Amino acid sequence: MRWGRLSAPNYRGVGLPLSLGAMTALAGVAGSVALATFRHVETGGWRVVGGSLLVFAAGVVDDLSPVGPRGLRGHLKALVRLRVTTGILKVFVIAAVSLVVVVSLPRRRLWVEIAGIAAIAACANLWNGLDVRPGRALKAFLPVAVSALVFGISLRLMPTLPGVLMAAAVALPIDLKERAMLGDGGSNLLGFTAGLCLYLVLPSWAVVVVAVLGVALNVAAETVSLSLVIERTTPLAWIDQLGRLREG
Repeated sequence: MRWGRLSAPNYRGVGLPLSLGAMTALAGVAGSVALATFRHVETGGWRVVGGSLLVFAAGVVDDLSPVGPRGLRGHLKALVRLRVTTGILKVFVIAAVSLVVVVSLPRRRLWVEIAGIAAIAACANLWNGLDVRPGRALKAFLPVAVSALVFGISLRLMPTLPGVLMAAAVALPIDLKERAMLGDGGSNLLGFTAGLCLYLVLPSWAVVVVAVLGVALNVAAETVSLSLVIERTTPLAWIDQLGRLREG
C-alpha cells in the first residue's frame, strides 16, 4: 500500500476501504465521553482511552506505509540492519502503551502486572494476525468483550469497551460481506481492548496463562500459518466460514 491510500486489497485481491477500524476507534472515544457524563471515569480509564488511540494510530501508520517486511521476524531482521520499519515501530508503541496503561490501573502484584503487559501486547499483535479473513478478528473479539461485561468489568477503568463492542457488532456483517476492512489499526485496537479486558477480569494465575498462550501463539505464527490451523480444525473452520461470502 502507498502513503495516502485509505484502501487495501483483501485476501482475494479485492480493494476495500479501511474504514471499520476508524469507526471502532471513534466509537470507543464517543462511548467513553458519553459514559463520563453519568459515571465517574478513573484517571486510569482515561489513559486507556488515550492508549487505545495510540495503538490505533500506530496500526494506521503501518496500514499506510509502503510494503515492507512481513511478520515480527522480518521486522526484527530489518531492525538488526538498522532499518526501523513501521511494523517494529508499532510493536514498540503497543508495548509502551501496555506498560503505561497497566501501571495506571489499580496495582496488582508485580509478576501479575508484568504478565498483564505481555498479555495485552501479545493480544494486540495476535488479533492483527487473525485479521486476514473476513470477520475472523471480530468473531474472536466479541465473545471476550461480552464475557468481560457479564463478569462485571469496571467501566470506570475500561470506558472504551461499550463503544468498541457496539462498533464491532455493527462492523461484523460489513466485514463478512467484504464491503470494508478493519486494517491493522482496527485489528490492533480490538486485540488491545481484548487483552485489557482479560487483565481486568481474570485472576492472577489466569493472566499468566493468557500471557504465555498469547506469546506462544505469536511465536508460532512466525512459522505456522494460523489460517491453515483454523482451516484444518473442524469447529474453528465452521465458525470461521459462518456468514462469509462463498469463494469462487
